[in-house]
Amino acid sequence: LCARQSGQFVPRPGYFPATGDDTIAGGIFCISLSDLGTYLARVGNNPGAGGTESPRAGQATSGSGPYPAQAFTDPKLAKHTIFAPKTPPPANVTMPILAWGNGGCATDPTTHKNLLIEIASYGYVIAADGIAGGRTGASQSMVSDMKASLDWAMAGGAAKYGSVNTSAIATMGHSCGGLEAMSTAYRDERVKRIVMFNIGIFQDEKRYLLQEIKVPVAWFVGGPKDMGYPNVEKDYKLLNAGLPAYKANLDTGHGGTFAATNGGKQAKAALAYLQWQFRNDQTSKAILLDPQSPGSLVSDKWTVEYKNWD
Repeated sequence: LCARQSGQFVPRPGYFPATGDDTIAGGIFCISLSDLGTYLARVGNNPGAGGTESPRAGQATSGSGPYPAQAFTDPKLAKHTIFAPKTPPPANVTMPILAWGNGGCATDPTTHKNLLIEIASYGYVIAADGIAGGRTGASQSMVSDMKASLDWAMAGGAAKYGSVNTSAIATMGHSCGGLEAMSTAYRDERVKRIVMFNIGIFQDEKRYLLQEIKVPVAWFVGGPKDMGYPNVEKDYKLLNAGLPAYKANLDTGHGGTFAATNGGKQAKAALAYLQWQFRNDQTSKAILLDPQSPGSLVSDKWTVEYKNWD
């Protein structure tokens, strides 16, 4: 586990802590709950607002992919839930490792279960913070929890679910969990991609830390009604020059499409991104980058922007 700061991180230009951990949930890129209340009061943003693409609650499935998936618990990774194929895929299918943080840095991944099972059904092993019911002894997850997922995978814990590729690791998350994903990736060379749902850095004084983000970042956001929208717009522009980035907006507000069957349009978009990045799937790349491609995100009513991709 990574060492936490001795006190809450206080940003100042030129100061880069050794790790992304902090005394608050979500790590150094996140905001304290007391500061969040002040922020929302100042900007008048409603995190509960929905949009035209906000889904009705869907059905629980085993995913639409070739490897029906489910949730597991693993005694070697306590206080986490593993989402993986029910039976190992063929040996020639190597599975990337995804570490997931929940909205609100909650310690129960149930809200995001539809999306996580959907992605796992295409041959991914996902280690999510928390367990059903949230009985972990903590009210919120920390960067150290996501780091524990990476440590578990690197130590061979994920191999029981099939052939895994520990050189293909992404940190991912919704809202506070997305900032936890970025904080975990900070100065951790094991992480090759960051995927953030409905969130950006709240505080301008922390954006200089983006200088230490050295891997591609993808944001899937809920449009102008999303609490994360204005901050993602800032973060996207401030990434290091030349760093590949992808930003897509769908009119859902902050809640996304997690409740939909198979995670809805956000799961489709995120899966296409992962398939492109980790498996070089050209059909998935076209879905993301080519508006005229069958099943493109643009045809699904996403607004897309990207940079520095070949």
